[in-house]
Amino acid sequence: MLAACELDDKDKEGLKKDCSAPPAALKSAPRLPGNFPRAQGIVYTAVRKDGPTTIASGYLAQTIGPAHDAYSHAVKGAPGYDVTKEEQDAADAEVNFAGGGNTGQVKLLQTCKARTSVTITIRPA
Repeated sequence: MLAACELDDKDKEGLKKDCSAPPAALKSAPRLPGNFPRAQGIVYTAVRKDGPTTIASGYLAQTIGPAHDAYSHAVKGAPGYDVTKEEQDAADAEVNFAGGGNTGQVKLLQTCKARTSVTITIRPA
C-alpha cells in the first residue's frame, strides 16, 4: 500500500512542473486499427506493434481532466465504440474501450502543468 501512495505522490509532482519542449510529432497522423477515434488536439509521437497489439503514444496540451474528457467523448461518440470502464485520479486516468473489432485502453498521465501523455493500447477482440 505504501508503494502505491509513493507512486501516486511522485505522479502528482508532474502537476506542478513547468513543461519542457514537447516530444517530436509524427509527420502524419497514423491510421489506428478499427478506425480508432482521435481525440481533438492529440499529437501522435510514435506507433509500434507488439505482436497483434498496436501501441500509439502522444500527448494532449491540456491537464488531466480535459484530456480524460476528450478521450472519453471521442470513444463514446465513435460509431461502434463503447467505453467499458473509465477512471480519473489527480494525475492519471484510463479509458477502456471495445469497438472496431478491438479492445484496449487509453492511459493518460499528466507529466507537467499543461501536458498529458497518452498511450493507446489496441488489441484484437
